[in-house]
Amino acid sequence: MTAWLSLLMSANVAAEAVIEEVVVTAQKRSESMQEVPISISAFGEQRLEDSGFDGIADLAQMTPSLQFGNFGPVTFVTLRGIGNENTTAGGDPGVALHYDGVYLGRPVASLFTAFDSQRVEILRGPQGTLYGRNATGGSINYITKKPDQEFGGELDATYGDYDWQRLRGAINIPFSEKIAGRFVGFYEDRDGYTENNVSGGTEANDAENFGFRGHLSFDISERASLLLSGTYIESGGVGSKAELREAFPGTTTTPVSNFAGPPGFAFNPMGPFSGIPASNTFADATGIAPTNDLSVFEESKDLRESQDNDFLLVSATFEYEFDRVVFKSITGYAETSFESHQDEDYSALDLAELVLLENSEQFSQEFQVHSNDWENWQWIAGVYYFNENASRTSQFFRSRYDVFATTFGVPSGFEVGGDVETESVAVFTQGTYDVNDVLAITAGVRYTRDEKDGVNSGFQFAGTPYRDPVGGEWDRVTYRLAADWAVGEQTLLFASFSTGYKSGGINQVVAPSRGATNAVYDPEFVEAIEFGVKSTFADGRIRINASIYRNEYEDLQFQIFGPGGPEAFNAEGATVQGLEIELQAVLTETLTLDASTGLTDSEFDEQIVGGVQLDGNQVQRTPDITFSIGLTNEWDLGKNGSLRLRLEYAYTDEIYYTAFNRDGGFGAPGGSDLADSYSNTNARLIWYSASDKWTAELSVTNLTDEEQEGNILRGIGFLDIPGGGGPEDVTYNPPRQWGLRVGYRFN
Repeated sequence: MTAWLSLLMSANVAAEAVIEEVVVTAQKRSESMQEVPISISAFGEQRLEDSGFDGIADLAQMTPSLQFGNFGPVTFVTLRGIGNENTTAGGDPGVALHYDGVYLGRPVASLFTAFDSQRVEILRGPQGTLYGRNATGGSINYITKKPDQEFGGELDATYGDYDWQRLRGAINIPFSEKIAGRFVGFYEDRDGYTENNVSGGTEANDAENFGFRGHLSFDISERASLLLSGTYIESGGVGSKAELREAFPGTTTTPVSNFAGPPGFAFNPMGPFSGIPASNTFADATGIAPTNDLSVFEESKDLRESQDNDFLLVSATFEYEFDRVVFKSITGYAETSFESHQDEDYSALDLAELVLLENSEQFSQEFQVHSNDWENWQWIAGVYYFNENASRTSQFFRSRYDVFATTFGVPSGFEVGGDVETESVAVFTQGTYDVNDVLAITAGVRYTRDEKDGVNSGFQFAGTPYRDPVGGEWDRVTYRLAADWAVGEQTLLFASFSTGYKSGGINQVVAPSRGATNAVYDPEFVEAIEFGVKSTFADGRIRINASIYRNEYEDLQFQIFGPGGPEAFNAEGATVQGLEIELQAVLTETLTLDASTGLTDSEFDEQIVGGVQLDGNQVQRTPDITFSIGLTNEWDLGKNGSLRLRLEYAYTDEIYYTAFNRDGGFGAPGGSDLADSYSNTNARLIWYSASDKWTAELSVTNLTDEEQEGNILRGIGFLDIPGGGGPEDVTYNPPRQWGLRVGYRFN
């Protein structure tokens, strides 16, 4: 290690390394991250470039207690154990995503490709006073670069593993002294890294993306400004697809779990795994049994899988500065949609195709009024309105499903979903009073009213299609109290008590007219207490931020897969508590270190859910330990420019992906929803020309090519093979990949 460090630092030194100062807007005003009494991870432009940031998935290796997973087009983002547990259009995320100040309600919106980023802010803990929709887990604020009065831009091209090809470009144009624009475009194509052993079959985990983003800024007067923004992103190809983690029975005589079907219906609609009804065997009608290769990134699927994801966001931000207050308006409109085709029998037999369809339109309007230089008193007040119309459908085709569809004259033999309209209205205020030069008190309160109205519709094997009205209305007052104490000029101590609330929702996969009693589930509440320190010392060369917290949840929302798909339920309660530490240090004139860790203890209260005692179980998607460390060194090469080397290591402890904490292993009764711990190592070497116009980067991610289970879903019950609880569908984080990027900046 000593020899490696000596080599790392042996060369002409570049300019002295410094800790990047990040200005954040976590409290709706510009402040240094070190002055905000909130647990927040913030990454500026340089850090994002060093780490190759290209989307929210990358943040999980940079932020304590943050987890990211996906299943096809649906994403799961979790902070301190709290995320989105109803992934259909009837639910809301527990970790809110804000894109340039606009809240986005659908999980598919988090699959954007990031380029020309200014910074990312991750607020941990309940955000119950300031942000659009209430979030019990936290908020991710993604901020893009905005236009300025300097002409310039950049282009880059990347080639890498699996025939990875990517082109990106950005240009900033000052049209006049009052008007400027910034425009971004990208295109990406990559073969899938999952091998399909069926001739002509598609290879999953590819990339086929393109998008555009544009900003127009208007300096209307010395006091007024307007920013118009638009983003469109399309993601196609095959996309991310799960693998089956269980072996097929392998013969035509092995019995499988039965799904009895609707009352009085004699034919067993076991779907893809039933074969000849009388034999009840795992085979097709010819008696051929499929096989399943359990090797990671190996599959045998006959179906040509695909995805088509679209994301559109337009927004207008208007600001007017009065003498004593500032008025701000944020108007946003977004459309998201996805269509996913998946081989749900995971075999070379033509037995089952799952088609997922979702479309949503949302409109939001926020008005803010905040203080303008009120000396020792800073405050903000506002109103927020959100409306979303969304639909979600899950359909099964092929084999027996088509028989049912033909028999009963319906489009699909099995279909669940529906439409839902969500309306949310909130008023809020928060203020900070500087008691003296070292002590400040913050208090905030918010009233929120949510309403969801929809129709659950579908067809399940027999009878007639159903259309059942469903809905609910909820309201809540949430608040925050905090105190911060400046110890000297470089240390801030803070303590806070806050409450959070997440709206109730609709389970779109159930039919009340057919006896379902859980079509609507209740809101989730949290009370959180936190103590933290933010400290910079050694003449600004070392920065340590740390916090301890305890979150007590009531009616915690969690998800299981029922007979028709994902259903959300309310646990009576759970406690999540932990310690988080973030470190940044300048070790030498050229070498910097950053590290973070999250130590989490999560536990359900005593309660029985679905016939299972959850007492003492770990909260889903909440590893006990996450840890990351990064080293960055720079060499001055004189007239040949400079070199920058970034090495990163991240560790994630084992994770349970459901509240039931099943860990029986492959083929055991009840199966498993436990993912093994894993580590990830990345390396990036970047060359900058002396003029800083040209760059060249060589990157390797997952350097050790370690298998990493990124998400586990226990699938729909009637698709199960022996073991019960639904099949074990697993998505994996990418294998080792390399890339070579060349970029050019101009002005």
